[in-house]
Amino acid sequence: MSIPSHLSTLEPSQPAIDPEALELLREDLDPEDLIRVVSLYLEKLPGRVAGILAACEQQDGAALAHIAHPMKSSSRQLGALLLGGLCERLEYAGRDQQVATVIEQLPALQQEVAVVQVALRWLIDHTVC
Repeated sequence: MSIPSHLSTLEPSQPAIDPEALELLREDLDPEDLIRVVSLYLEKLPGRVAGILAACEQQDGAALAHIAHPMKSSSRQLGALLLGGLCERLEYAGRDQQVATVIEQLPALQQEVAVVQVALRWLIDHTVC
């Protein structure tokens, strides 16, 4: 089962969730564990986004890198590759104390997060246990 066309806002020709990455997860996890992992990601996502926004507002590069790093990794693991790539740019900007250079990307982050949330909620709702 593939996720319907929830297209990325960062790259509209690409899906928000990479089907190949998702298939690898399905091979590694039984349906209950897949739902548990996706649910945990969705539960933590709003707090991580809020933390990124706060770090940018405060020009706190260390906090930005600290929050963006796990969001990058977990997004990529669930197939949200473009979101993971954006988080990587945020992480590096934070490490380099270049927070001002990524502030204009925050609306794109919020939009992509919204699309990823819809796609992953669809996955949860349509995974048969």
